[in-house]
Amino acid sequence: MILIVTLAVAIVCFWVYGLDSHHKSRDSIGRGSRIYSLTPPTARDITLQKDLLDHYAMYTVAEKDLNAFLNRYFASDGRPLNSFAERSKPSADLIGKPVGPFGWVVTESAVVYSYAASNGGVSTYYHDPATGETYQQSAHW
Repeated sequence: MILIVTLAVAIVCFWVYGLDSHHKSRDSIGRGSRIYSLTPPTARDITLQKDLLDHYAMYTVAEKDLNAFLNRYFASDGRPLNSFAERSKPSADLIGKPVGPFGWVVTESAVVYSYAASNGGVSTYYHDPATGETYQQSAHW
């Protein structure tokens, strides 16, 4: 009986945390979840993977839409955020190398946005302005 319960828990955990899910848009992720709230509304062709305290996503979004989302979501105390001005280049040793569980390759034109949420979680968005391809890793607390 203990073996059966252990196997059932392991299968459920693998199903919930070990598999990628694919979504046409943010709306199919499910409102109310942290993943939904940390994903730009205009993101398309979304691939997600989650574990207990983190999630990883790949999607396509225009940079102006990503900036508008980041400016609104990560603004603090009513002060406007200018994410475009705060973006940075990835470190040189990452260019051409895959990052994260999806193996998103950091391009030379990629930019990085990184913000801490009010709950202490951190989200990093690697974005290629030329293609709109974005890789996101978010830690939840």
